[in-house]
Amino acid sequence: MVHAQPVQGGPPPTRGGRPKRPMWHWLLLAGVAAVGLLVVGAMAVLIAVQLLTRGNPQSTLEDFYSALETTDCELFMDSTTEEFRTGAGLTSCEVFEQELGAVSAVDYEVEDRINRQGYAVFEVTETYTVDGQQVEVPLRYYVRRIDGQWDLDGIELLEEGAEPLT
Repeated sequence: MVHAQPVQGGPPPTRGGRPKRPMWHWLLLAGVAAVGLLVVGAMAVLIAVQLLTRGNPQSTLEDFYSALETTDCELFMDSTTEEFRTGAGLTSCEVFEQELGAVSAVDYEVEDRINRQGYAVFEVTETYTVDGQQVEVPLRYYVRRIDGQWDLDGIELLEEGAEPLT
């Protein structure tokens, strides 16, 4: 049997399989992957910032009691909504200091807390002394989130046998 000899000087024999991809293809894939990672990273940073700056509604309650105890009008205004101040008749620092200047220490204990859409509701037992007698008052505080800040929006006196928080 005679075998055919390859022609001298011709192209080398081709290999079977897929052709090699051009460099621009790999650069395009790398660019798309980098943009995707940047978008995912930006979203992760945005979510982390939202979670870390959302505040604590219980701090608002603490600020409210601190403002009453120290007669700090600025802290009172910062920790309450305008609707609350209007409803309580404490619309200016002069009125606040005049009405609450004689308030002594008021102790409070948070009994229960529930979070709702845009609200945190606290059941609190407030304790203070009147004419040598210790008085306990059950209250419900409504703290509302407005523009990323928690503000006291309402106080409700709880009557005996009131519905519990659910």
